[in-house]
Amino acid sequence: MKRLFNLTFLAAMLSLVAITSCDTPTEEPQQPIPTLDTIECEAGDKPTFEFSASHDWQLSSDAMWCKFISSNGEVQDISGKAGNHTITLKITDQGVKDEPTTANITIKMGGINQTLVTVERSAKRLNMRIYDANDRATQSIELGYNTWIKFSIEANFRFAATDFPEWMELGTMQGNNIVSGAVTGAPNERVEAYARIINNNERECQPITAEDNHMVTFSNEERNATFNFSIIFNGMSENDLSIESPTSDTFGLEVSLDGKEFRQEDAESGEMISYGSSLQYKIAARNHEYSVLLIEKVIERGIPTHHFNASWMAFDYATMTLTVSASDTTRYGIVMALPNGIYNDICNDLSANIFELDDSAGIAIETIKYDFLKYILAEFTQCDFTERGEYEGLYVYHSLTALEIPATPYTDSAVIEQYGASEAYTCPFVNSVEGKRPGVIIDPRIEEWTTATFEEGRATAEVIYKGEKLKISENEYYMGENKDERMAIHLWGPKSDYTEDVYVIFKVDGVAKKMLVVTPPTK
Repeated sequence: MKRLFNLTFLAAMLSLVAITSCDTPTEEPQQPIPTLDTIECEAGDKPTFEFSASHDWQLSSDAMWCKFISSNGEVQDISGKAGNHTITLKITDQGVKDEPTTANITIKMGGINQTLVTVERSAKRLNMRIYDANDRATQSIELGYNTWIKFSIEANFRFAATDFPEWMELGTMQGNNIVSGAVTGAPNERVEAYARIINNNERECQPITAEDNHMVTFSNEERNATFNFSIIFNGMSENDLSIESPTSDTFGLEVSLDGKEFRQEDAESGEMISYGSSLQYKIAARNHEYSVLLIEKVIERGIPTHHFNASWMAFDYATMTLTVSASDTTRYGIVMALPNGIYNDICNDLSANIFELDDSAGIAIETIKYDFLKYILAEFTQCDFTERGEYEGLYVYHSLTALEIPATPYTDSAVIEQYGASEAYTCPFVNSVEGKRPGVIIDPRIEEWTTATFEEGRATAEVIYKGEKLKISENEYYMGENKDERMAIHLWGPKSDYTEDVYVIFKVDGVAKKMLVVTPPTK
């Protein structure tokens, strides 16, 4: 800050006036020298002023922070001859305080000694600087999305962050973790801090610029000085997606056959939780641009395949709501939401990009790739909610995939009468697998048909193919517990495919209780 001052000594020109007093001449000015206006400045300034003198003169500064710049350097006193002069001052920050400080410039000339200039240095200037994650000076604090973004603060005073929007977090490093909380700092010490946005499935969808005028305010201890820095947020990337699900888990859901109830078993309590006739989500994507995939999982002979654009599911983008239409048979669904940045890259071949073949069970099974599991909104089975009794029905599973193969009622009365079973069911046998002998695991759900009664010889089974009974010793089947530790028959595939029906009759104490007719594989 520079100011130029001019003073002409007008009537203050010094002259000799002869006064007779014991013949001793005395020299004194005709009138006092006027005082200049105050020079207002700050530490670091170099203000100047001008004056005219009729005699030799000397200027002095009474403050160490106010010096004269001369040919000899920076000095506290300076002198010169009569004439016009321009003086330059050097104002330092030595002894700067929280209130203004004053220095007086006095002149000695022709017997006069008085103040010529008053210099008023402003109060201590508070400085604060912000540096971004790359250690570059900036006027903005950038927020991270789901991650913290580092910035640094340095000031010449003790400070604290005193005001910022409720939808952002500030944090500091504590140990190896970033912890949300107060950001404070001591004078002249650089403080490392972090910032991120608080997601609400809406605000993170759009970027925030400095022009939006959102600020973080830092204040000194007295709260009489503040520094404001704008907030910026680049928004989610086009590959980001945030999902808030109404369910505790996106897997293992069930939907009633009429489509009017979604439910799920609570993992902790074991109780069934109902979610009503629809599932409503909160989904956030950049500019709200995402795509929902409706996928039907079809299980044939215990092997799953997947088909896109299932028409019996519907997703309303406006309300982010999933519904399912009514059905008279069991079916399986998967619903996924993909950010458009990813969807646009894979939409030409969704199946190849989303699914892969997993052969860890000894057979290639189509499964969702790990990177896409996070995009699942719901994986569910639409089924009959009617409670099945402990010994009602009959369950069949693929021996390698462990997926259920539905058993339906068998109606050929002549065959039923031939084997004397009171209940009869049928299901298809699994297809062959190169290098493997997959089969089916059958849980007949018969009272007293247990591991204990089998060991006692009371629980038995007959496996008949082409009119002959297969033997356990021939390794075509064996009896043992299944994955649920229930007594079951493990019926393996023969060395060549079954070409005719296989009849399995379950008996207790020699009495036929249930029968399963296993039809030949398709290949």
